[in-house]
Amino acid sequence: MNLIIHRGADQIGGCITEISTENCKILIDFGSNLPGCKKEELTEEQVKSIIGNADAVFYTHYHSDHVGLHHLIPTNVLQYIGVGAKEVMLCKYDALRGHGDYSKQIEAIERMETYCAAKRIDVSKKGKIFVTPYFVSHSAFDAYMFLIECEGKKILHTGDFRRHGYIGKGLFPTLKKNVGEVDILITEGTMLGRSQECVISESEIQKNIIKALREHKYVFALCSSTDLDRLATFHAACKKTGRIFLVDEYQNRVLNVFTKYAGCKSDLFQFNAFKLINYRTVNVRNKLQKEGFLMPIRMSSGYLLKGMLDIYNDEKPWLIYSMWSGYAKEGKDYTNSDVINIRNLFGDRILDGTMDGVHTSGHADVETLKEVCQTVHPRIGVIPIHKDENSRYDSISGISSYFIFDEGDVDIHDIHISVK
Repeated sequence: MNLIIHRGADQIGGCITEISTENCKILIDFGSNLPGCKKEELTEEQVKSIIGNADAVFYTHYHSDHVGLHHLIPTNVLQYIGVGAKEVMLCKYDALRGHGDYSKQIEAIERMETYCAAKRIDVSKKGKIFVTPYFVSHSAFDAYMFLIECEGKKILHTGDFRRHGYIGKGLFPTLKKNVGEVDILITEGTMLGRSQECVISESEIQKNIIKALREHKYVFALCSSTDLDRLATFHAACKKTGRIFLVDEYQNRVLNVFTKYAGCKSDLFQFNAFKLINYRTVNVRNKLQKEGFLMPIRMSSGYLLKGMLDIYNDEKPWLIYSMWSGYAKEGKDYTNSDVINIRNLFGDRILDGTMDGVHTSGHADVETLKEVCQTVHPRIGVIPIHKDENSRYDSISGISSYFIFDEGDVDIHDIHISVK
């Protein structure tokens, strides 16, 4: 068996993992580099070289640093993703049509096959590699980890995951009941370099949002438009305070996907939003000014926001900044000017991320990383990915007995492991 980490061992995002055996080959994730990454992006020829004679690409979720190069995958190679995640991707690229030619991306998504949780897939029906997806909690809806079986060995690829989301309570029961002990653990390590970042539960965030809505009539929330948990938190807070959950057309389409696939599993994910068509009409103005609202907005919402702030100002509007703090830091490679411009519109009227308890990471904290490792007890070792170059998995206390595969090539237990 060959196991190759083509990208991701020394950077967050852009993950590409290969697992192959005689006459069968899969890749897990084929992400693009995150903004601010200093490494050059792969060319189409480089993508084709990595793909080679692959049977399939399996995506853990729809974030661009895991699926961003999907349109460069040759059409003869199957691509798999969750059925809800596929619809979210189509929503996103349909909305982008007016800003460029995304026909290649849309065609590639439409060709994607979908998998189901806990349903084992025999890749290309060759009986060589088997992939079983299991739900994980992440800041993306319909996200999965994969149990891969090959040559009598078990490999767990966690994808991006966390315990502190609404469905995070299912993480360890799933590992214990369905995964068990494995030979190799491939795990994300995002939070290894962010150990000082406060990690709280979505339930705690909901309490803080309720408090904010009781104190402020007009609240805008700068957040990810595809983070199911966060949007459910905002929606629930609105219901409990009598505020309007206000969304634009694109956000409403995404919420409809969430309701369709997740709403049947929990009332928390059944969304009933007020879709904004024209914020200037008399009836809409009267309703919003009487009842108040929380409106999720995106980095690209600056123009809409300025127009609304000119009208809804009988009380001072507030901003909930519910994203990673790095985007708002001046002078960094990852600084986002749209984020800074939106924040500047509110002055000091900002409830700010993890500092004010209105944001939490989509990634596992260090204690959870340790417990996952101890639960699946990888016999051969651990391959950490999706982490900063200087972050060390072996810095976690309590995992010193496990072999950590860092950069380089190793032949062990009939597996060639290459971490690039």
